Amino acid sequence: MKILVTGGAGFIGSAVIRHIIKNTQDSVVNVDKLTYAGNLESLVTVENNDRYAFEQVDICDRAELDRVFAEHQPDAVMHLAAESHV
Repeated sequence: MKILVTGGAGFIGSAVIRHIIKNTQDSVVNVDKLTYAGNLESLVTVENNDRYAFEQVDICDRAELDRVFAEHQPDAVMHLAAESHV
């Protein structure tokens, strides 16, 4: 299974991605805008894994999201992107 995770560089998203890569055979596509809340350092342990891909994309950019979905063809989406004030 290929799972697309929005907000994957955030606190919760990065923990979910690390868990998936460590404990399953699933692949992960991390879609994150990398605002103040995103930190790729939390994903150092998975960044070179063949089952991990990163896309720096704003989820409000429909054209870029269409490209990501067409390119990666995920089976599931976990929408974890949020600003800390919400």
